[in-house]
Amino acid sequence: MGLLDRLFGGRFTMPPPEETNLSASAIMKELRPEQTDPTQKKALEAFTQALVAVVPEKEGARLVRRVMRRFAMGDDPSGALTEGLLNDSKGQKLEHLVLMSMDWRSHDVFEYQAPYLVRAQGLTEPYVYVPKEATSIPEVLDNFDRWLAQCGKRYFHLDDGGENYNGFIGDADRVAHIIELAERAGLKVSLESS
Repeated sequence: MGLLDRLFGGRFTMPPPEETNLSASAIMKELRPEQTDPTQKKALEAFTQALVAVVPEKEGARLVRRVMRRFAMGDDPSGALTEGLLNDSKGQKLEHLVLMSMDWRSHDVFEYQAPYLVRAQGLTEPYVYVPKEATSIPEVLDNFDRWLAQCGKRYFHLDDGGENYNGFIGDADRVAHIIELAERAGLKVSLESS
């Protein structure tokens, strides 16, 4: 600093920063975007609780807290849900898989995760995936949905705006309720892959 002070003729000084009486949490509230709709927050929490209702209570509560923490940090609803559940190190555990994600060429991911997703829903009949060369992931997911329909379940696609195919299993007799609950939470959910 001394060298710069001499170069600029003693004009290279800054006043000390102003002190504040705000706490760290108050500062963070100012930095975070304000959540505009508290009903959306409640709807996202209700949707997440419904999604993880099939896993043990303690694990489900942990996953709901993760999703809501991501939402409180400023993530959009689909980002909070996917980041909260799909994070490799702290998200859902494989034996309690409720949300599956894969890209357009992830036949091996589907083959590995689909049986866990089925088992987590309490279905006793195991799902066996037979890979075919020319089958795309949307076709694989449609075949999976047809198989689930025979068991009284459906496969719901979650559109998070990304390139991955995200989805979960729900009851076939609650399709309209699940889609309506997702819409209130700000999520795009449908039975058809986009």
